[in-house]
Amino acid sequence: MNTIADRYEIGEVIGTGGMSDVYEAEDLLLGRTVALKMLKVDLARDVNFRERFRREAQNSGRLNHPAIVAVYDTGEDQREGVSVPFIVMERVFGHTLRDIVRDNGPFPPAEAAETLLPVCQALQASHDAGIVHRDIKPANIMITNTGAVKVMDFGIARALDDHTSAMTQTAAVIGTAQYLSPEQARGKTADARSDVYSLGCVLYEALTGHPPFEGETPFAVAYQHVQEEPEAPSHFIPNLTPTVAVNVDSVVLTAMAKHPADRYQSAEELGEDLELLARGAVTHAARSHVAVAGEGAAESTTTLEPVEEPAPPKPGARHRPKQEKKKRSRWPVWLAVILAVIALAGVGVVGYRAWQAASDAAREQETVAVPDLVGLDRSEAVHKLREAGFQDEIEERPDPEVPEDQVLATNPEAGSQLQRGTTVTLVISSGKEQTEVPDLSGLTIQEAQEALAEAGLELGEPVRDEPSADVPEGQIIEQNPTAGIELPKGSEVRVTRSAGPDTTRIPDVTGLQLHEAEATLTSLGFEVAVDRVDSTRPEGEVLALSQPGEEVISGSTITVRVSNGNLMVMPDLSGLTKQEAVDALKREGWRGESGDIEEREPRPTSSSSADRTIASASPAAGDEVDKSVHVEITLYEKRSTSTSSSRSNADGHTALREALQR
Repeated sequence: MNTIADRYEIGEVIGTGGMSDVYEAEDLLLGRTVALKMLKVDLARDVNFRERFRREAQNSGRLNHPAIVAVYDTGEDQREGVSVPFIVMERVFGHTLRDIVRDNGPFPPAEAAETLLPVCQALQASHDAGIVHRDIKPANIMITNTGAVKVMDFGIARALDDHTSAMTQTAAVIGTAQYLSPEQARGKTADARSDVYSLGCVLYEALTGHPPFEGETPFAVAYQHVQEEPEAPSHFIPNLTPTVAVNVDSVVLTAMAKHPADRYQSAEELGEDLELLARGAVTHAARSHVAVAGEGAAESTTTLEPVEEPAPPKPGARHRPKQEKKKRSRWPVWLAVILAVIALAGVGVVGYRAWQAASDAAREQETVAVPDLVGLDRSEAVHKLREAGFQDEIEERPDPEVPEDQVLATNPEAGSQLQRGTTVTLVISSGKEQTEVPDLSGLTIQEAQEALAEAGLELGEPVRDEPSADVPEGQIIEQNPTAGIELPKGSEVRVTRSAGPDTTRIPDVTGLQLHEAEATLTSLGFEVAVDRVDSTRPEGEVLALSQPGEEVISGSTITVRVSNGNLMVMPDLSGLTKQEAVDALKREGWRGESGDIEEREPRPTSSSSADRTIASASPAAGDEVDKSVHVEITLYEKRSTSTSSSRSNADGHTALREALQR
């Protein structure tokens, strides 16, 4: 591999992954260094991988943001008989966030927040364009040598409104296990909030040096994303002030909420809190956390104050503690002031708590009507329920009509009078019930419809027919989605049916030259076998072929009989002179010369005109003979009558003597 598309001169490999390799390349047309990403040849034979790679090119090409690696060009190149797609991208020099954390350790909170803020901006631009990344992880975030942040690899991204593509319909678990959102791990549809969750996992790792969940297998990690809560990241970060600890935990754990409705609802919202965290200000998530904690507890609420911290460094830098000013500490003075304030406030606090306890007790005795929440989405319903003074409990139930995340019912039902603090169950729609796609390979269309109906699925139309030499006609050779995938009931499964072997009519190529016949047959997909035979026809001419005019399986071998051109038809040499005979033989393709003709005993004749003409020849006229055949001729010879008689008598006496001697 040297040059691609007569434009990109390939250099060294600068990256490799499960499905593609990335090369440094020189754009010969524009004279610039680029990165060329090429799908691996063995995967290029798979239509699903080609589709995924093509979608990466489309999605990346639609995005124009300084924090997203730019795509310049796309195309395909022939490798090992396969059309292999490639993407030409901006060449970025730097290190991935994964490598930086691995080599240098975790980031301080302010630096981590500032580093990932451009990622939020890039994702918001992507989401505004209708594209979900679905594989946000440290390895896909590049910190350039100039400190810029770049988001890479939209290989498994999909459009937010793409509900028809085969790869989306499978609801397959796609992504990297350590950063996989719970809905992706459960095979459900990913949206913009799924990217928020993954970025929360990345922030967790940037702060602590390790991902939130680890396990021996990807399935074990995915299970934890669905079922378990991560340990607060502040537990792994030493020397945090209480405000920073609450800020860090609130931002990370809000981004990583199990249910999308409980997370930041956009990358922009997460970015706002990262900006506050970078400045040392109290984040929105921290304020919400403190407010919720205050509603459910009788203890006084802690007030968070902004921490005075130095301006955060640029991405890729590290904090260096400033030298303490050599000034005399004022801590004893401030301690005295604080103790005095606490002492004066003690009486007020005790009185306030007594009043608050009495007030809370009175409120708990009140009864409140359960609000009507049916049809609201989860987050709004939870908010209204808590606002009314109730605790909430979630129960999910599939429903073919009600969209996912909408309230189906409450228990007790709306209007019921309950004491404040009572738990009300919200019955939430989980969408259509999931079912497993059956294996349809080898079934007829009717059998496939029955199998799909039993699973609660439908056969997609139209059914596509493709020739197959291996699968009998009428049986299914391919399905999409594949067997074993979980789909909502009522979804369609598309199939490809065998049309039987592909057949082609054998053309009649007799009379053509061999090279013409071979070109005709191979263009139709046939293999050609040549049988050379002796013939008087010109050398290389096709004399016959097997099964002309018949329909046979494409790719079959056709045997053609081809003339060697080594035979000729013996001409009639009677009455010709020897030279005229040579000329006649030459016209038929004879390879001999005049001296190669053997003359037998001449035959006497009295005709002057017949003298020295051919009386007979061997081989006989009309015989098919080799062009190098040995020719014998008998010539007429004119003789007088007396000479002929005496010679006859002499011959008779000689014959008599020989008979007596015997």
